[in-house]
Amino acid sequence: MKFEKDIFISYAHIDDQVFGAEEEGWITKFHKSLEVRLSQLMGSKPRIWRDPKLQGNDYFGDEIVDQFPEVALILSIVSPRYVKSEWCIREIETFARVAAQHGGVRVNNKSRIFKVIKTHVPFEEHPDDMKDLLGYEFYKVEPETNRAREFSPVYGPESERAYWMKLDDVAHDIAAILEELNEAEPQENTETSTVDTQVSVGDKEAVYLAQTSSDLAEERDILKRELQGQGYEVLPNQHMPYIKADAEQLIVESLQKSILSIHPIGGHYGFVPEGTDKSIVYLQNEIASELSKSKGLSRFIWLPPGKVVSENEDGKLLRSFISLIQTDANAQAGADLFETPMKDVKFAILDKLEDLKRKKEQANSHASTTTTTSSESPSLVYLICDQRDLNHTIVVEDYLFDNGYEVLTPAFDGDEAQLRQDHQENLKLCDATLIYFGAGNELWMRAKQRDLLKIAGYGRSHPLKAKGIYLGEQNASQAQRIRSHDSIIIDGLQGFKPELMQPFVNRIKTVA
Repeated sequence: MKFEKDIFISYAHIDDQVFGAEEEGWITKFHKSLEVRLSQLMGSKPRIWRDPKLQGNDYFGDEIVDQFPEVALILSIVSPRYVKSEWCIREIETFARVAAQHGGVRVNNKSRIFKVIKTHVPFEEHPDDMKDLLGYEFYKVEPETNRAREFSPVYGPESERAYWMKLDDVAHDIAAILEELNEAEPQENTETSTVDTQVSVGDKEAVYLAQTSSDLAEERDILKRELQGQGYEVLPNQHMPYIKADAEQLIVESLQKSILSIHPIGGHYGFVPEGTDKSIVYLQNEIASELSKSKGLSRFIWLPPGKVVSENEDGKLLRSFISLIQTDANAQAGADLFETPMKDVKFAILDKLEDLKRKKEQANSHASTTTTTSSESPSLVYLICDQRDLNHTIVVEDYLFDNGYEVLTPAFDGDEAQLRQDHQENLKLCDATLIYFGAGNELWMRAKQRDLLKIAGYGRSHPLKAKGIYLGEQNASQAQRIRSHDSIIIDGLQGFKPELMQPFVNRIKTVA
C-alpha cells in the first residue's frame, strides 16, 4: 500500500508551548527528532505532517481530515488537554474510520495508530480508538510521591536519557510498520470494511513479557528492546483490559503463541481488573503456571533485588504474592526463579532462547542429525569444583572419561585474573557443566551459578547441552538446600554410585 504521507501528528496546541529553560516546544522538538531518527533507520526522509498553526481552541478545517485516506499512520500526543479537545478526538475517530476503509487499522497485528503519552492521563479517559494500544509513556511515576514526571532535560540527565530511549522505541516501531505497509499488496476499498489487513512478513517466534508495575517500566522496556533486537515478537502487544474475563482471554491467547514467558515482579502489587481480587501481575503468573504444567511452557520469574515494599495494603498483598512465588510449587511451575540483577537475568533469557531455538532446529532436522552424530568429537564436560574437592571429584571425572567424555577441571595456579580468564574460556568451550558442591560454601555456590547465568556473555555460539550440580557427601548440611529447575541435581550425599550420573549423561546424549 502506498500513501502520499507517512505520519500525521495529532496534538493539542498547549503541549507545544515552551516550558522551563527549553528553547522550543515539546511537539516541535519531538517532530524534528523523530524525523531525524526515522531518516537514519529508513535511509530516506519520512513524510511527517502536522499543522503548526493551530489556534488556542485546537480548531482546524475539514481539509486536514480529508487527507487521511493518503496518510499511513497517525501519531497522537496524549495529554490532559488532548483528551478534552473535541477536535483532537475527532481526528483520531476519523482516522480510525478512514483507515478501516483503506487497508485496515491493523497491519500484521500492528496498529496504524500510535499513542505517545506525553503527560499522564488516567486510562479510562483515553479515546476509545486507542484504549487497546500499549502506548509509549514519556514520563515516569515516582514511587515516593506517586507523581508522574515527564521525560525532559529540565528534570536532569537521567530524564533526558529516558526521553531519547523512548523516542528511539517509537522510531523503530514506526519504521517497521512503514516497511510492512510498503511491502503489502493494495486492498480493495469498501465503504463498510472494518477487516484489518494481515500482512505476511515471515513467522517470528513470540516471547511473552508480562506487564508489570510502573516502577519496572524502564527495565521491562530494556528487555523488550533486547528481545526485539534478537528478532522476537513481544507479547502482549496491546493494553491489558480492565475486566477480568477480557484480560484472561488476552493473556491466554498471547501465552499460547509464545515459546517463553518472562514475569518481572516490581515493588507494587499492580492494578486489579474488575471481577477479581487478584492483580494483573498475579493473574499473568497464575495462567502461565497452568500452561507450563499442561503445555510445557518455559518461564522466568524475576524478583529484582533491593526493591522496597511499602507497609500499606498494596505492600501486604505484594509480600504475600512474593512469598507464594518463593515457596509454592504451583506458582513456580515450569519457571526459573531469579533474585539477581537484571544483567544476569538477561543473559539467562538469551541462553534459554538459544536453547529453545536449537531444540527446534534439531526437531526439524532429526534425520540428518542422527546420521552425523557418530562422527562428532566427544562432548566436553567442565567439572567445576573447589580446590579442596579435587580428591573427591576423581571418581566423577573417571566415570565421565570412561563413558567417552572429555573432562576439564579448573586451574588453581596463577593470579586471580588468569584464573578468571581460564574459567571463562572453559565455560565458553565446554558442552556441559557439572558443579561439584563439596568443600565450597553457599557464597561459592552462588557465584558459580551466576557465572552460568552470564555464560552467553562469554562469547558462546551455542547453549549448553546439560547443566548439573553434584552434591558432595562432605557438605551434606548445605547441599540439601540446593534446588534448581535448570540444572540436574545429582545426590551424592551417601557416596558416589555410577547410576547417579545417568540422568546427566542422558541429557547430554539427548541434545547431542
